[in-house]
Amino acid sequence: MEKILLRLLDLFAFAFKAIKVDYEQLRAIVAIKLLTDNRRQHISYSRKNQKEPGNAFLMTLLVYSFFGIFVALALYTIPSFMLSMILFFSYLMVMVAMTLITDFSSILLDTSDNTIILPRPVNGRTLFVARVTHILMYLGQLAIAISLVPAISVFFKYGGAVFLVFIIAIVMSILTAVFLTNALYLLILQFSSEEKLKNIINYFQIFMAVGVMSGYQILPRLIERLDLETFVFEIQWWNFLLPPVWMAGALETLGFMILDAEHIGLTLCAVIIPPLGTYLVNRYFTPIFNRKLGTLGGGVESVRMENNASGTFLNNISQWITNSPSERGAFDLIFKILGRDRKIKLKIYPSFGYILVFGFIFMLRGKEDFATTWYNLPDTEYHLMLLYLMFMVLQVTLHEIPYSDEFKASWIYFSAPLEKPGEILSGTIKAMFVRLFIPGYVIISVFVLIVWGPKAIDDILFGLINNFLMLIILAVINRRYLPLSMAPNLRSQTGNLMRGILTFIMMAILGAGHYLLTKKPMLLISIVPFQLGAVYFLYRAYKKTGWNRISS
Repeated sequence: MEKILLRLLDLFAFAFKAIKVDYEQLRAIVAIKLLTDNRRQHISYSRKNQKEPGNAFLMTLLVYSFFGIFVALALYTIPSFMLSMILFFSYLMVMVAMTLITDFSSILLDTSDNTIILPRPVNGRTLFVARVTHILMYLGQLAIAISLVPAISVFFKYGGAVFLVFIIAIVMSILTAVFLTNALYLLILQFSSEEKLKNIINYFQIFMAVGVMSGYQILPRLIERLDLETFVFEIQWWNFLLPPVWMAGALETLGFMILDAEHIGLTLCAVIIPPLGTYLVNRYFTPIFNRKLGTLGGGVESVRMENNASGTFLNNISQWITNSPSERGAFDLIFKILGRDRKIKLKIYPSFGYILVFGFIFMLRGKEDFATTWYNLPDTEYHLMLLYLMFMVLQVTLHEIPYSDEFKASWIYFSAPLEKPGEILSGTIKAMFVRLFIPGYVIISVFVLIVWGPKAIDDILFGLINNFLMLIILAVINRRYLPLSMAPNLRSQTGNLMRGILTFIMMAILGAGHYLLTKKPMLLISIVPFQLGAVYFLYRAYKKTGWNRISS
């Protein structure tokens, strides 16, 4: 595969020479990068196997092709040409941008190449263009995988002329995504440090994960509410700010010869802006980007000390809810890690976004419009569902907290004179509950009080205790790992199905019990002492976990 791609690259050697790039050097750099592509572990793969698959990239392409089948079905079944094409190009650009940010941020912003290559007679422009060329070739393969089945659908439904313009629009979409991503990186680098850039990229990855999930869940429901048979897409002024609309408009213009001012404007945007953006990246952005990259990794980032207010707050909280030095140490460590470690945040924080998505989906249930659903909310029991959504975050955190790339540092647990490692485990779940659950639960509770009024106070308090009880039960029935002590590639699926079934049964029983008890408020209050008793005895048993119960 690498040889075929390099031969295709040779066809454009003249273009690289025209922009003053040493083509032989660029070809050698790209060849090495293509060779390493199949050795990298991509984000779409889980790390449960220690040995990476030899055909990882091919498997990634097959997965993208599979999802392309569903996109093709949408293109073929949606009557509105503009709407179907906007959906396709939105999907394509989102996938390209997400791949750029997740798989290629480390490559585009990597400074190790500077150390190895720049001492040789290789200029910065050649190195940067080699990076971008490698990324474009990678994205081109992904775009082919995504677009193959949709392109066949377009060919059979609209004919050869639209098919040819469709292929050109795909290329323009990739160029647009790369240009916008590079411009975003340069803008961030211009006004922030390396550490802030990494944090921004991390949060952008989180938002992208939530956005993709939201699109899959919410978009089909919104489309169901449209009358697709009579739907007509009307071009508005703000559509000129959206690249997917450019591509769809250009397709409709050139494929069906619609030559009004709006379509011609969209076509000009689709034809001019992507090549212009590529030129600007090479002519103006490249030197600035290389200078900024040269400053990355050039010094040691100063360690930001905790300010007095936050440090005092953490000390007060830990002293109040922990009762031993070991538990307090675990609480402080996990509390800080959950707010600082980018990889852990990338695994856990999307759950907060999923809560918003599921809450919105619940609003879209039935055939009523959103305004009617909102008006009738106080007469429903939907607030019970909202009070238990935050448990999703606890469930994900409990699963992810044992794993860390710095797992070798866990020797400290075994070298310390710990008689009962259960104190580490209890401090961990307290930190999870205080750091992640309580803030979100407070926000949800405020919303519930605004919509359902004071009558929901009993449910809020009961739900708070129930959520912590479910956390304790889940921690007890799961395997017990010390926090941050396991390598990420040692995740085991053994027994997960049974534990998942038990978790579902537990949540169903407690949630259904809460729903039934709402019919008799006095009985609901009388159950609270039993709840607290169950929490106390389960927590006490969990805290007494011995070394023989710790899995490794």
